[in-house]
Amino acid sequence: MNSSVAVRPRFSGHETFACRFTWLPKAVQLIEADPTALSCDDTAIIELGLGKNMVKSLRFWLDAFGIARADRGEWHLQPFGDMVLSEKGADPFMERTETQWLLHWTLATRADTPLFVWRHVFHRRMRMDFTRSELVAELRRESAREGHELSDVTLAQHVDAMLHTYVPTHALEAPEDVLDGPLVDLKLIRSDGRRRRGSSRAESIYSLAQSGSVRVPPGVIDYAIDSFWSERRSNERVVSFRDLAHAEGSPGLTLRIGEDDLRGHIESRPHRYSFRASGDTGAVSRVSKPDLNRSLLEVYS
Repeated sequence: MNSSVAVRPRFSGHETFACRFTWLPKAVQLIEADPTALSCDDTAIIELGLGKNMVKSLRFWLDAFGIARADRGEWHLQPFGDMVLSEKGADPFMERTETQWLLHWTLATRADTPLFVWRHVFHRRMRMDFTRSELVAELRRESAREGHELSDVTLAQHVDAMLHTYVPTHALEAPEDVLDGPLVDLKLIRSDGRRRRGSSRAESIYSLAQSGSVRVPPGVIDYAIDSFWSERRSNERVVSFRDLAHAEGSPGLTLRIGEDDLRGHIESRPHRYSFRASGDTGAVSRVSKPDLNRSLLEVYS
């Protein structure tokens, strides 16, 4: 990451709600119709058909997904939101798998304001499996090391928001009225049996997808590489293959791509990258400077 970036992890703001599939397209339509509507609780409640806390949650997710941002009482689409989800965008109703992968990428790789549990699960844990209570305990220790004083209730709600984002409702120990989010179909986290610790009750086990068990569209991988390079290695003309595969916020870890698959992708794109073997890692250089807007358009070409 660029040394000038001040990191401010986020633990709350979602009001205990995970983002639901229909929220984002409806919010984008409202922003396009009236940039001030989402800033007014009463107007947003009526126009979106959501409760007050859900409206607050939606505002959080619009920012976390990099879709829109508020400025002096008006909401404005960010480049990603405009190019993908606007009326004239590439996928306004979120019907394409590419959009789901891009939403996951943005959500999991915020460098300046990372979602704490996303950063921990996708970039910092060594084990692939966990229970809810194990994850809360890990977050308690890690947040304390970083100087954050948080209650277990706050941490548990943060964990639940992540689980509801990726795990189908029927596989969760959750209220039945929780609707699935836009990233469930990616199958990045699955429910995988139960286990008991000591005398405590048995809990559901959740497992992060193994590398090679997911298939990421090639254009999304290119966009992720460009995004990582632009936002975390902007001053470097050459990036180590190990960084692309294993660094925090990297395409390899975030998209669950194994080294062989990632190397094969890079070598299949000689018009974009040059791979030079060096020891057991190698180095990757670019044919041209990263252009995120162009890369985003190419995802849907």
